[in-house]
Amino acid sequence: MFTLEISVTEKCNLGCPYCYVANKMTFMTNEVFDEGLIKLRKLVRLSKQDSYQISFFGGEPLLNFELIKYAVPKLKADPMCKGLNIITNLTLLTEEMAEYIRENEVGVSWSFDGMSSNETRPLLPVLENVDPETNKVFNGILELYESKKDLIMSLTNGCKVMIWPGNVKDMTENFEFLLDYGIEHPDFSIVRDDVWTVEDIKEYRVQLQRLTDTYIAKIKAGIPCSVGFLRLAILDTLYGLVKGKRPFGCFAGVHGGVLMSSGDFYPCARFASKKLLKMDENFDFKYYAEHFNPKNFDKCKECNLRQVCNAGCTYSQVQNNNKPLDSVCELFHITYTEAHRVLEECKDEEVFQDLLMHWLESVG
Repeated sequence: MFTLEISVTEKCNLGCPYCYVANKMTFMTNEVFDEGLIKLRKLVRLSKQDSYQISFFGGEPLLNFELIKYAVPKLKADPMCKGLNIITNLTLLTEEMAEYIRENEVGVSWSFDGMSSNETRPLLPVLENVDPETNKVFNGILELYESKKDLIMSLTNGCKVMIWPGNVKDMTENFEFLLDYGIEHPDFSIVRDDVWTVEDIKEYRVQLQRLTDTYIAKIKAGIPCSVGFLRLAILDTLYGLVKGKRPFGCFAGVHGGVLMSSGDFYPCARFASKKLLKMDENFDFKYYAEHFNPKNFDKCKECNLRQVCNAGCTYSQVQNNNKPLDSVCELFHITYTEAHRVLEECKDEEVFQDLLMHWLESVG
């Protein structure tokens, strides 16, 4: 299935330091979307896929919710479209938006860093972040979320948490905070850019061991929960050893891309941020499938994770002479080590066995 992110705006009300999207006043128009939908079908056929799924993206996509409302009925009417999702920080969610999202069965991927959010996702001093009761900018994003927590949690019970050097020391506390918040399966995900120093990686090892200890204790206490990157490493290990690892690291350029508000297509928003490798009717999907197949990386052939690891971010590899980043490889080694410890220590726990079966069923 072809995966398309639609960047309906590059504007955002947050100033996340790890974000790669320029905070620009760009907004997709209805006309650009209509033209993009025609081009999308051509790209789907070029990629040898017969269907697609959509994620509305940004910036903060709720800043251009009118475009989303324009696009949703057109996409739902297309038999090639198999799913709709919004990747959003949810700070701007209203009752009307939530009702529309529920009625139209649009999924929500909540981008929320937990207790670290006041530092990792600072509010910009803009009108969108003003408390309607006091007319002052909220005192941090956590206060803003608290003001609409019930509405948010009525729409989603999961979130994606970006782990980077600035919040790695708080991973365990973030996990426990999110569990208390009602989020049992936070999707922790490593920032896979070349931003990790040797000291950062050492700290990641220490903190991931601490997080894994906490996670194992939760499982042994009978609490059904998970941590995203540990879950993914477990699944990649099981599938890699049984069926062989997948022939791609991510969808970018292989069977997916992004439609920017300008109307241009790129392999993903990372490429779009630098205006690299624009996708058009001459885009070579076969080239990407061959050159960014994790099975073919010379660097990986002597690695003890070669059967299970999918080698990280395609954009970072392009920027690194088509090779996986050393720092990200080291982070992956640490993550897989801890994931395998979870398997070993929790394999006889009924709650973990049930979770594992559910995970396997969800990915087919």
